[in-house]
Amino acid sequence: MKKKLNIVMIVLFIGIIVIASDRGTDKIDVIGCTELNGDGCVCHSFEKDANVAVWVEGPDTLVVGQTALYKMFLTGGPAEGGGYNVAGRFGTMELVDTLSFRHPLETNELTQSFPLLFPSSNDTIYWEFGYTVSDSSTTDTIYSCGLSLVYDSIPDFHDRWNFGPKFPITVIPNVTKLPNENEQLVTSYILMQNYPNPFNATTKIKYAVAISPSFPPFRKEWSVRVRLKVYDILGKEVVTLIDNVKTAGNFEAEFDGRDLPSGIYFYRLSAGDYFTEMKKMILLK
Repeated sequence: MKKKLNIVMIVLFIGIIVIASDRGTDKIDVIGCTELNGDGCVCHSFEKDANVAVWVEGPDTLVVGQTALYKMFLTGGPAEGGGYNVAGRFGTMELVDTLSFRHPLETNELTQSFPLLFPSSNDTIYWEFGYTVSDSSTTDTIYSCGLSLVYDSIPDFHDRWNFGPKFPITVIPNVTKLPNENEQLVTSYILMQNYPNPFNATTKIKYAVAISPSFPPFRKEWSVRVRLKVYDILGKEVVTLIDNVKTAGNFEAEFDGRDLPSGIYFYRLSAGDYFTEMKKMILLK
């Protein structure tokens, strides 16, 4: 009787350890799967499958500190459900919805919160994510891995995965510093991508005003009327951020969207008759 009791206690003890271990890992088995930090989805099968197609789409050139929106696509394989991993070498992965999460053990990687279902085995599914580049290098890389699975909650060889091609990003320097007596003056108009983007509540827009493009020698005191306006997706003006005279230099404006609905907005910078440019930004709440 005592022996049986000891066996029961041992089994219960092991069970408690397994449960505690599982809670502590918090889905740790779904991270570390890209070519940057792992060997693929090897808990399902050891070999990648060329019948599974994975790729990333989005901007291939970003300014230091800029955030852009990307998509990772997945097709092929059993195509009943799908999972993914994306990781960045130097920059920061940004969550844009609840379909993904960032694990505390791999802060530069995102993965699915739950499998995404394929409408049919011939369809392509995708996940959206944001990426913010840093000034660590003039080039950066996004790595991806996609898992096409049989939707039975059993990780085995019936599930198939593949790496996506490495997605290179060219990183260009930020706007130059404000001019002074010892520095070259700004000689071109620049409208930067807002940061952060996508954003929640507020975001900053940097822009540069050039010195006179027509009458050398250039003079620092030359000025021009600058307007910076925000529009909604229907082209209706939302707010005027800047409408005054500026001399040559670099500037920054803040857009507060906390009273606006989520969606796509546009901002346009115009400087006299010399320059007009528009960019897109995404408000996510």
